[in-house]
Amino acid sequence: MTEPLPPRLPSPAPFIKAPRPFVERRVRSRRGEDRIARDETRLLARSLDILAADIPADARLAGVLDLLARTVGATRAAVVSDGPQRRVAVAASGPSDEPAAVALATWLDVTARRSRAQRAAAAPAAIVVAQRAEGAVGHRDRSGNGTAAANRYAALPIPTTRGVTLGFAFAHAVDPATLAERLPPNLARHAAVALALVTDSMSTDLELAELRAAEGERARFVSTVAHELRTPLTGLSGYLDLILDGQVEDPAIEREFLERGRNIVGSMTALVGDLLELSRLESGSLDLEARPFSVADALSSVAESLLPIALERGVHLETILPPRMRTAVGDRRRVDQIVTNLAANALKYGADGGLVELVGRFDGTDAIIAVRDEGPGIEVEDRPRIFEQFYRMADHERVTGTGLGLSIARDLARAMGGDLDVASLAGTGSSFVLVLPGPAGASDPDALAAALADAVSFESDRLEALAAVHMAERGQASPRVRRAAGGLGSISPMSAGLRG
Repeated sequence: MTEPLPPRLPSPAPFIKAPRPFVERRVRSRRGEDRIARDETRLLARSLDILAADIPADARLAGVLDLLARTVGATRAAVVSDGPQRRVAVAASGPSDEPAAVALATWLDVTARRSRAQRAAAAPAAIVVAQRAEGAVGHRDRSGNGTAAANRYAALPIPTTRGVTLGFAFAHAVDPATLAERLPPNLARHAAVALALVTDSMSTDLELAELRAAEGERARFVSTVAHELRTPLTGLSGYLDLILDGQVEDPAIEREFLERGRNIVGSMTALVGDLLELSRLESGSLDLEARPFSVADALSSVAESLLPIALERGVHLETILPPRMRTAVGDRRRVDQIVTNLAANALKYGADGGLVELVGRFDGTDAIIAVRDEGPGIEVEDRPRIFEQFYRMADHERVTGTGLGLSIARDLARAMGGDLDVASLAGTGSSFVLVLPGPAGASDPDALAAALADAVSFESDRLEALAAVHMAERGQASPRVRRAAGGLGSISPMSAGLRG
């Protein structure tokens, strides 16, 4: 017989805690890292494609900048770097696109981080506008006005680099935090490496192009000098051979040949002197004694030295002088050389019986010297080239010359802190304008350039008015032009030239 078991209490159900909310930290972290790695790989691969492309260096630079713009969603990108020379590079598609590119580059140069000492000592950066390759599609400003507004620009310094900052133009305002998120530090560093590579390549290409251009210029110069020397030597040798071989029996003809030989030697001496002067100018070894001098005294001295030539040609040589106390700064001997060259050209190429004027005046503190003539004038296509070495216009071949005078005159003017330019009207005459700085510290380059531009514009207006007078006198002008010329009063060609 068995004994029954005692009753048991029911067992309690096991207690299980509720799990914590699920957070996939590892998966989320890996996804972020994967995205950054993918962006880095894509940026590097596209950068390498651009760097390896068979296109000019500036087109590769433009391609890298456009790639950065697309990476951050900008319309345009630029980069500024501090080195031996501060430079800003920006991409453009052509002349019409350059103003917007230069606007971003200028803003970036001003905005990029620099210490106060660096900002005070640094000059404005050299802006390099890289042209996109033909057929390349760059990011353009979609704001409709071609230039992004100032508050749509944003700058991003590249970490671990000194003085390198990226700048972007956006169609809509973007805050710095968003920009830094779109281009993380690693991507920015990769971008800096790509930009450094393509910039080095571009610098190498530019240096090679400059060396080739210099070598071509040297070869052209040597060839031209050899031609200029060989031609007169051939003529001189011919005259001497005829005399020495006894083929010239008439003493008068023999004397004529000897005089021609002497003229040839004189022209060759002038050419050698010009070449030496040019060599000193280009090497920077020319000694200049810049000091104040009276513009009136200088012009009077030149006019007196050229008066016999003017009388021989029947040309009226006149001067319009400023007060003798007004002074300019320069090497007086070199100033006389420049003005003498210009006035001698006016006497050579001007019409017999015409007018040549030496005019002096002042624009503020800057001295303006104009040499006016009533010669045939200079065609528009010839004006940019008349200051080139050895360049002579086709209708000037009948007059002896080396083709170096105007080139040396302009170089001398610039070496003294001034400049030289020309205003001309075909069939009416020319005015060569020399601008020189006033007393030390009273002039600045911008003001002097503006004074030269104003003086050339004034001389151009004077020549046009003189042409209108000539046409009215010949009855060739329209009634409107004749009325306008008549409003000038009874102005003869000579008195029109005297108006200062």
